[in-house]
Amino acid sequence: VGIDVDKVPAAVNAVGAAQIARTDSPDIAVALQQHVPGLIVSDTTGNPFMPDVQFRGFVASPVSGTPQGLAVYQNGMRINEAFGDTVNWDLIPTAAIRSVTVVTNNPAFGLNALGGAVNVQMKNGFGYQGAEINTMGGSFGRIQSSGQYGKRVDNFSVYGALEGVRENGFRNFSESAIRRFYGDVGYRTD
Repeated sequence: VGIDVDKVPAAVNAVGAAQIARTDSPDIAVALQQHVPGLIVSDTTGNPFMPDVQFRGFVASPVSGTPQGLAVYQNGMRINEAFGDTVNWDLIPTAAIRSVTVVTNNPAFGLNALGGAVNVQMKNGFGYQGAEINTMGGSFGRIQSSGQYGKRVDNFSVYGALEGVRENGFRNFSESAIRRFYGDVGYRTD
């Protein structure tokens, strides 16, 4: 049971799986930039899969040494790296994301969430049943393919998502290849 958004003493922005899928992008940062006011995505590493996500001047970045100010959570578990507070955005499969919520600074997320928190909720077999395969291609030799499967049997559930992305890059020697998997096995009782 969640709290009504009206009762939270902060600005809350939510992006659902349908909005993320409409961007046809291999990362969630593009969907966040399109749907969350005040959020900016920059490409400091020269790789589109390792973006700097800036929200109201605070950053969640994969680059060590960048002053981090956003806490990033996946299913309630903080995923900022222990050393340098960096965030590996390229490890999160886009197909497996149920929703992303961006909350402005709120003490409930801890002292390291100075600028706010990004809460990524992943799909599971209780909420997603069925199978889906998706393949896309684009400029600079980009090809992306993903598959997901979810099933619920009584109190048990299983969910899995597999993604692969490859591109040649827009300049010489800047190719990228990513393979990522997310799995969830669950059991619920009263």
